[in-house]
Amino acid sequence: MATEAPDPRTFKSWEDAFQYPIPVVRKLEAQLRSNAGENREKLRSLVGSSYRDLLDTAETIIDMEVRMEQVEAKLAKVGHNCNSRGLERISSNAVKMDRCNMSRDQERYTLASQLAVLRSCPVVMARLMRQEGSYLLIAKVLVISRLIHKGLGQSKSKPAIVDQIWDKLIALRRKLLRRIDKHLATGSVDSSTLVESMCAYSLATSSTPTDVLRHFQHVRKEEIVKTLQHADGLAKHGTDALKLCIQTCQDTQTIFPRRLADALAKLKTQPLVQDSDVRALYELHLDVHDRWIGEEARNYTPWPRHDELQRPEAEKMSHQWSKQAISAFLQGIKTALDKAQQLKEVASLRQELIETWIMSGSRMAGVKSASVLDNLRDTMNSRLEAIVRSRAQDLKGVVTAVSHAMEGGSIEGSRPSISLWTTGTTSNDLGNGAQSFKSTIINTHHGRDEAVIGVVATFDKWMDSVLEVKAIVKSMKDTRWDDTFTDEVDDSDDDFAEPKQTLLSEDDPRHLEEATQEALADALKSLGKSFEQIVTAAAGTDGSSFTHAIFILRVVRELGDRVPKLRLQDRSTAVASPFTSAIMKPLHSTLTKEIARPSTDAYQKSLASAIKARSMSHILWEGNPPIPAQPSPSAFKFLQTLTKNMASHGSDLWAPDAVAVLKAEGLDEVLSVWQEAFDSIKQAAGAPKPKSLSTDGAEAEVNGEAEDDAPAETKPKGAVPSPTDEELKIEKLKQLLFDILYIQRYLTSSNSDSERGPEDILQAVYAASCADASMLSRLKEKASDYSRKTYLLFALLA
Repeated sequence: MATEAPDPRTFKSWEDAFQYPIPVVRKLEAQLRSNAGENREKLRSLVGSSYRDLLDTAETIIDMEVRMEQVEAKLAKVGHNCNSRGLERISSNAVKMDRCNMSRDQERYTLASQLAVLRSCPVVMARLMRQEGSYLLIAKVLVISRLIHKGLGQSKSKPAIVDQIWDKLIALRRKLLRRIDKHLATGSVDSSTLVESMCAYSLATSSTPTDVLRHFQHVRKEEIVKTLQHADGLAKHGTDALKLCIQTCQDTQTIFPRRLADALAKLKTQPLVQDSDVRALYELHLDVHDRWIGEEARNYTPWPRHDELQRPEAEKMSHQWSKQAISAFLQGIKTALDKAQQLKEVASLRQELIETWIMSGSRMAGVKSASVLDNLRDTMNSRLEAIVRSRAQDLKGVVTAVSHAMEGGSIEGSRPSISLWTTGTTSNDLGNGAQSFKSTIINTHHGRDEAVIGVVATFDKWMDSVLEVKAIVKSMKDTRWDDTFTDEVDDSDDDFAEPKQTLLSEDDPRHLEEATQEALADALKSLGKSFEQIVTAAAGTDGSSFTHAIFILRVVRELGDRVPKLRLQDRSTAVASPFTSAIMKPLHSTLTKEIARPSTDAYQKSLASAIKARSMSHILWEGNPPIPAQPSPSAFKFLQTLTKNMASHGSDLWAPDAVAVLKAEGLDEVLSVWQEAFDSIKQAAGAPKPKSLSTDGAEAEVNGEAEDDAPAETKPKGAVPSPTDEELKIEKLKQLLFDILYIQRYLTSSNSDSERGPEDILQAVYAASCADASMLSRLKEKASDYSRKTYLLFALLA
């Protein structure tokens, strides 16, 4: 069994090693000997490396000692030669030589130095402008160049290049002033940078603090007006302009007059040439040329009138500018809004401007916060109302679309299939939830052809554009102004006649709603008048009036279904429909004449033939005495033909008003048919016959029946005897009475103007048919029963 040896480095004394068995002790010995050998090798390598380093150090010390000896020898020689008398003599000779050289070359050096510095000034200014350097440093270089140019102008040997350099400096000065103006117009710049730019302007133009303040306000005012002239981003630019207006007042209060005066006073501390920033411009080489550029340029120190502007005067100027700036801002907003046509853009601008003004408007001294807020509200609300009214007037496009469809002949060519079973489908129609197939079915059922769909699409587009104000009104009502700004605004609502919440979230939305409803009412009223003119024109056309009437009816139905949706609130009163009965009645009359007249003519011919017949179907009569139990074939066919004609042009046309007009006009026409039939029955029954002659002569002329021409003795013995004229008359009158009772159930309505017509003919037929009251009651009951059995066949009339 192998024995593991412990680590001997963990023993506290040599005696601990002998507590283990001998094999373990031997392993410990071998391990200790191995560790001792390794340590010996490490020590040998360390000692060898240190020895080489010591040798290098010794060589370095020896070399240093040799060099020190050489230095000491040279210093001793220098000390021996540099005595006080020799130094004085050398210094005196140097001064005399400098004076001689200066007196001889001063004019030449001065011209060269001034010209060198002047030539470098445009280069330095251009470089600093490219690198967006300090405007104040550029202004200092400009002043130095102006002084040097003045000195060169007084020289007798003025070079021609001086004027060229000066032209460059003038151009750079204009560019510098434009840069300063652009910097001053930026509202996001901190006040320390603004002060530096103002100092640069004052130094470049020799302006007083009052001039600087006036120029600063002028630049900001122009920037406000310019910001409002942007064609796009009205909400952003309008808010930026108002913020800049407020920020200008804050900057004026912060900078003028104290901070600007302190900054201008610092310019008086030292000459410009001695300024550390100026001397750091390596192109000027002022360390070489400053002694030759002339006394005026070398010693010039700016002396601005830093204490010229006092606080009362600065506050007065700030108040005056605030009034002018707000007036210019409101005028600019009004001008910019005249070009705005998007409701969301104007509503967003209103939200942003009012938020900005409530948040920071009180910091703008010199104006009344409530007055500005009222002006903003009036301006925004007026534009919103103007856009809504303008969009409401676009409803004329629907009239134009209708007129174009009627004049272009697209109505006849785009008529859809009336039957749903003829609607074809493709595999593409069944994709995406079969939306295309569903639309085709719905459009076919409602008779929507391409012309109708085009007009409806125009109306839907107009309705969506007008009802866009619905979301804006809701947003205006939902905004909680008092809750949002209670903790952030220091001023209270004391300046306002009403709380801001009432003004902004109740009054403004209400006025906008009223204006929208009024605009919609006017637009729909105008639409109704236009459709009245279209209906009048369509009724006067020849040949196509029926097609036009169908088209207009479908358009009116589609638009009429959408008119109730034209309201801003679900609980608000819907706008009255412009399509009154006076407008629709001519259309219904045109439609009715085309549908009812062929059916009535066919009924008249069929009824006349039935009256001339000598036999009646009284075998099917019921009761005692027998009475008709079903209408005559001519009456049933009349209703069937009328219903088919109605359905052939689409069941969607037959709204209750259209059916009522059809019933009224159809009843008027069928009354004349009944009256004519009644008169024919009476005339045929009352014609005189000779007693010596059989009834075959006159009867044959009237009825045209060949079988009645034969004499009675020639007829078969088992034949049924022919009814007498009086019996035949009564049978025909009873059948006519039943037909009248049956048909009037489909052609009479509660609002029919001809309601007394059937009663008159009924009384006349009833009196002539020798029927009693019980028989009339039975006839009415039979007619009622049969109408209940067949009303589904004539559903369009029911």
